[in-house]
Amino acid sequence: MTTHPKQLIIFDLDGTLALSKSPLDAKMAELIMRLLERKKVAVISGGGYPQFHTQFLNSLPDNSDNFNNLFILPTSGTQLYSWKGTWNQQYAEHLTPPEKEKIMTSLNSTLKHLGLEQPKKIYGDLIEDRGSQITFSALGQKAPLELKSVWDPDQKKRRAIIALLQPRMPEFDIRMGGTTSIDITRRGVNKAYGIRKLEEYLNMHVDQMLFV
Repeated sequence: MTTHPKQLIIFDLDGTLALSKSPLDAKMAELIMRLLERKKVAVISGGGYPQFHTQFLNSLPDNSDNFNNLFILPTSGTQLYSWKGTWNQQYAEHLTPPEKEKIMTSLNSTLKHLGLEQPKKIYGDLIEDRGSQITFSALGQKAPLELKSVWDPDQKKRRAIIALLQPRMPEFDIRMGGTTSIDITRRGVNKAYGIRKLEEYLNMHVDQMLFV
């Protein structure tokens, strides 16, 4: 990586650096810290900022000079945090109360129409307001991975939800995340948007970046 021409390495989190909603393991944390000695690193995920702490940051040292090379993009790139002695938010594309109400109402009516109402046992919130993103998780935000992995293995359930939901809300981006989730943000405010914001923030051309 020392001689690799890319200057910024961008990683997805769930299914890439860690299992869904699971903490970074010790070996991966070590590799990230070694990479930060050589390159800038960004991590982008549908999870909210608190989830980043639980799943990613808590597995790294509390403090490091190399954190200046690390950039965190929660909620599908709708927010950006950089290190300045502590983690500081650089922007957040928060949804307005009317936008949130429309998303919640449309999502609930779509789930009811498809017969996918609340299961008998849930693990945390089914629909979570992450400020700049609304996320539906079919079994709850904290469901065990072994249950999540069998709920929608072929993605047909979530594709059916999105197919009904998108025409009702054309002003929003609606996409699958993780193993049971659907993430909803404003139209055009997504992971690609987050990477374009990184281009501006770091004054770095996209050709200098590698997305994993």
